[in-house]
Amino acid sequence: MNQKEKYRFSQWDEESFVLPKEYILDKNSDLADALNVFYSAGGYEFFNVMEPEYYSGNWLNFIGNLYAEIDDGLYTLSNKEFTVPLTDEQKMELAERGVPQMFVTDIK
Repeated sequence: MNQKEKYRFSQWDEESFVLPKEYILDKNSDLADALNVFYSAGGYEFFNVMEPEYYSGNWLNFIGNLYAEIDDGLYTLSNKEFTVPLTDEQKMELAERGVPQMFVTDIK
């Protein structure tokens, strides 16, 4: 196994890594925007991290901080819709594990 295959999201730890523009949220961002970034950046995988040493530290920090901001209510509902990109089974499994409802409920 080469260095790049040792852990997930390793590109986040490379010196040349630049956070994709579409992952940048600002004061005008709402809950739909934040959830979109969360799932686009690997949010579902975040809920399944069992051994953090196999993941990029920068990715874990980014996704973990975004999770906390969403959970703390930093982003509010607006008129934007968002469909959680998970199957009904995945949503149910996460809900049963205690993942907050806002992460498994579509915004309509």
